[in-house]
Amino acid sequence: MNRVEALEQIITFGGFREEAFGELVNFAFDCEVELFEVNNDILEVVLKKYLSNFISSDELEEWANFIECRDDVNYAKVEGFIYALANPELMGKITDNKIYKMLEVLSAS
Repeated sequence: MNRVEALEQIITFGGFREEAFGELVNFAFDCEVELFEVNNDILEVVLKKYLSNFISSDELEEWANFIECRDDVNYAKVEGFIYALANPELMGKITDNKIYKMLEVLSAS
């Protein structure tokens, strides 16, 4: 599994996500190129995974923090959403209602 495939598995909660974390440690942490983009579609899929109880609020927060700390991930299109999810102590706890509102905003854009 290469770096891009590992990032995709981790960010999309793919079937090989745990293996991808193991593979990602084989690559340097710093990267001068953004290799994977988190867009509205990916964010929508992940938010729906939360609403369907596939992932917990803690996992959603960890996911957003993972994205924020990566130099090899471009999340500019969804930066505000990622910030809110990564910082529930500043932006308010992650709740179903908040996620439904995020999905409404995403579908309107």
